[in-house]
Order: sequence, then structure tokens, then C-alpha cells
Amino acid sequence: MSARDLRKYWAGQTLSTFGSVFTAIAMPIVAVEHLDATPAQIGLISAASFVPMVLLGLPAGALADRIARPRRALIILDTFSALAVAVVALGVATDTATVGWLAALAAAQGGALILLEVVYFIHLNQLVEAGELGPARAKLQAGQYAAGFVGRLLVGPTIVLLGAPAAIAVDAVTYLLSVAALLAMGPVAPLVREPIAAAGGAVLDTLRGMTAGLKFFVSDAFHRTLLLFFLVPGAAMAGAAALTAPFVLRVLGVPQAAYGMLFAATGLLGLAGSMLAGRILRSGHNAARVTLVAFTASLASALLLPLSPGSLPVAAVFAAAGIGLPVFFGAVANVAISPVIVADAAEDEIGRTVALLKVLAAVAALGGALAGGLLGDTIGVRPAIWSLQLAGLLIIGICLPAAFRAVRPRADVPDGLSQTADSSA
Repeated sequence: MSARDLRKYWAGQTLSTFGSVFTAIAMPIVAVEHLDATPAQIGLISAASFVPMVLLGLPAGALADRIARPRRALIILDTFSALAVAVVALGVATDTATVGWLAALAAAQGGALILLEVVYFIHLNQLVEAGELGPARAKLQAGQYAAGFVGRLLVGPTIVLLGAPAAIAVDAVTYLLSVAALLAMGPVAPLVREPIAAAGGAVLDTLRGMTAGLKFFVSDAFHRTLLLFFLVPGAAMAGAAALTAPFVLRVLGVPQAAYGMLFAATGLLGLAGSMLAGRILRSGHNAARVTLVAFTASLASALLLPLSPGSLPVAAVFAAAGIGLPVFFGAVANVAISPVIVADAAEDEIGRTVALLKVLAAVAALGGALAGGLLGDTIGVRPAIWSLQLAGLLIIGICLPAAFRAVRPRADVPDGLSQTADSSA
């Protein structure tokens, strides 16, 4: 495959990421400022994005492995996403959109994203030779991080100057530009796959694999603690994330033009956290201990958000830190947990274990988002964020000594696994 086609793919993916940031930032603003949504309603919108992972997370991989033309699947998914976003943008422009519309869009984009993430790698593998896959992935990821950074800086001013419908419409346009880039690429031979009709058996096999993944976590004391450390911060963070927009816009009074800027550094901090985790693991530190410390630090640093004081400039700095630092430490934890699973799980159970972990994380996040919204309605937004974060930190703090004791007899992660974790960063 020519380098020109890879550049077209890079351009399409980068533009799509740029546009997706506009919708991600504009939707909470629309809910808070235009629809006057309650915290519970905003929690419902946030929770809707996790429903597809709960329902489709396990069978999606099996279905994707039956797709013979991944580029055609990407075109269909991008077109579907463009239409869904365009409908909501039109609804906001004509004042017909409701909270239900936003929840439906969140669910639609969540479902498309599950398949896009899987098909993305299958298609990339068609474009480059095996030895070039890593550098190509790094180039695509760098473009996506840069696009996300620029998008978060521009979305607020765009909303102020052109309105929220225009900002959401940017996402629809960039999806179509991604489709155009895919259509402009040279043809590739279809992959040899089992018929789609045969996917039902694979899906059933995947569902049966939940038993193996569940056994991994419940049969070992440290694994049970590790699952708790993964799910509790996830639920608390999801609840706080659902309340971030009403807290920042209503409680702190941050202008719409500056709202996206609070999130500008999250992508860069996520990249930095991934790189740091690779260095830490390569230096010989125990991956299990790194995972426990990173999850705890992620939850503790999130307290900076509700701690934001009254002065707007200082409050904005606290809020940005409370949003960005958990992403940084979460990235460290997500990289460090990989060699732990690889070292402990049977080789033929790793995929099912990871898939189950993602689904359980989505269940926890869904519950956290709904709980956050209900708490926000009941006791207020700032007290609700405090309650979620402190409750999560209390649970983790109680379990931390026992978790470290469970780690002590375990062998350090071999160098090869550390290198694997580093490459995944």
C-alpha cells in the first residue's frame, strides 16, 4: 500500500478526532445552557454512552473478525455517525432537540465507537507491512492527540461566535471528510473471513468466555482487589464527569468560551502518563504496585475539582488540574495493569479477561454516572462530587494495605512484559 494512502487515512482520522472533540464539549454546554438540564438528566446523557459497551462489548470483537472489507465498514460507520450528529445539530438549531436527543446521540456514538476501534486496527493492518505497524500507529495517534488539543481550544470560541449547532455540525462535516479520505484511497483485496452468518457461534463462544474472565478475577485475592481498584475509581470518575459541566458552568461560572480550554491538556497528559508508565515498568518496578498507586493517585487528584475556590481564575486552574491529573494517573494505571494480566492469565484467556474487564468498567461507569446525577439533584453538584470522590477514596484507602500485602509474594514482571507495556504506551 502506498504512503499516499496512509497519509489520506491519517488526514481522515485526524479530522474526525478534531470534530469529535467539538461534539464532546458542545453537548454538555447544550444540556446545561440551552436545555437547562438537571444533574440527573445530564447523568442520564453520560450513562447512555456506556450502554453500548455493556451490551456489545463482548460480541463486537467476534463480529468484527468476520468483516471481510474493513474499509467499507469504516465508511458505513462514519456515514452513520455523520447523520446522527447532523440530526442533533439541526434539532438544536431549531429548538426541537431534547435531553432524550442528546442521550440517543451519546448511545449511537458509543455503539459506533466500539466497532470503529476494532475495525480501525484491522484496516490499518491492511495499509502497512507488519514491521511498519508500530510507526504508523504512532503517527496516527500523534495526529489524534494534536487534533484533540487544538479542538478543545477552539470549540468554546466557536460556540460563542457561531452557536452550539454550528459547533456540533463541525463533527458531522469531519466525519464526511473522513469518508471522503477513505473513498479516495486505492483498492485493497478483501480479507478471507468466515461468513457473517457464522458469527453467531463466535458470539456465543465469546459470551461463554465470560466465565474464564470472571474466574480470573474471583479466584485470586489480589485479582479481586485489583478489580475493585479498577471499578471503584471508574464509577467515581464517571459520576464526577457527569457533573463537571453543571459544576464548571453554573457553580464556578466559567464562560462557555473557556469551557473547552479546561480539557485542553487532558490528551497530552494521557500521552505523558502512558510514556511515564513505560519508563517506570522498564526500570524494573513491580507493575502490580504501580497499578495500585496510580489508581489511588488518580482518585485523590480528582479532589482538586470540587476543591476549586471562589475566585474564577484560581478556580479554573483547580478545575483544569482536577480534570487533567486523573487522566494522567489513569493512563499510568491502564498501562501498568496490562503486564499484570498478561503475567497471570492463561495465554488463551487474556483476550476474554480484558474484554470482560472493559464491560465491567462500562457497567461501573454507567452506574456512577446515574448515581452522580441523582446525587447532584438531591444534595447539590459540589457536595455530590465530594461525596463520590471521597467515598471512592475511602474504599480504596481501606483496601490498599491488604492489596500491597497481596502483592509482596508475587514475582516482579519480567523485562519482556515491561517492554510490552512500554510499547502499548
